[in-house]
Amino acid sequence: MNKNLIFVLVALTTLLSCGNNSKSPVNEEMAVTDAAQCNFKNIKQHKMFAYSDRDGDTLYFDNSFKALWPEMINGKPCPVLQQALLRSMTDSAELNKLDIVIEFLLNPSSYTECDSKRLIPIKAVKDDENKLSTSEVEVTLESMTDRLITYRLATYSYMAGGAHGIYANNYTTYDLLTENAVALSDVIADTTLLRSTILKSIKQVNNYDKDDLFIPDNGLLPLPGDFYIQDHVLHVVYQVYEIASYAQGMIDAPIYPYLLKPEEMKRLFTPYGLELIDYTE
Repeated sequence: MNKNLIFVLVALTTLLSCGNNSKSPVNEEMAVTDAAQCNFKNIKQHKMFAYSDRDGDTLYFDNSFKALWPEMINGKPCPVLQQALLRSMTDSAELNKLDIVIEFLLNPSSYTECDSKRLIPIKAVKDDENKLSTSEVEVTLESMTDRLITYRLATYSYMAGGAHGIYANNYTTYDLLTENAVALSDVIADTTLLRSTILKSIKQVNNYDKDDLFIPDNGLLPLPGDFYIQDHVLHVVYQVYEIASYAQGMIDAPIYPYLLKPEEMKRLFTPYGLELIDYTE
């Protein structure tokens, strides 16, 4: 079975439920956007499977998938946003359409790369509860302004026999003006300055020094894989184990303007980045 596909089925390790700390799906600024022209579809799927491995052992998987899926934004289809969300969800170019993803979650045995003889839908796990792996995925509209849409892809997965589950919050940011997904490289010009500013933020927000973090032998803090913009502040996000222990959890480092001098702000951000955070001296 394809490695990427079994991860989507078993753990969907790139995402899960943010229900415990989720905010209101849309903030007050959404009034600036024509909300009547924005259509979102609620998707909820739940499926359990039994899987017989090549050694004859039976494992069980419980998968939950929820999404507030964007169908129309300001009266227009939004394929770029949809594709950005799917890439974040699957990390795979193979699963690049919503209907394929949902079909796989519902009936993975119908997907050509799965072994249908060893992957069987079930109603409940009657025994061997200690062999039950779970995964939950929730795709939530975190915020929407007249310029930016931010989606949070929250996940939790637990592999049977593990000491604990793994959770993550991944983000997708979409520019309504350009109709493109925003990458960190689009908004940051100086990665060296970004690294030092992140350390300042982590020290202030989390009270962690450099010695409290996982820093590679080269001494450079890894660049974050996730970010979002909220209230005109760029937040960079490190997932569990990315730069700290499991006990320290995810680390959200807001890049507040007061951490930098005005000239440093202009050096750190691209002109486009300064535009998105609406920075003025």
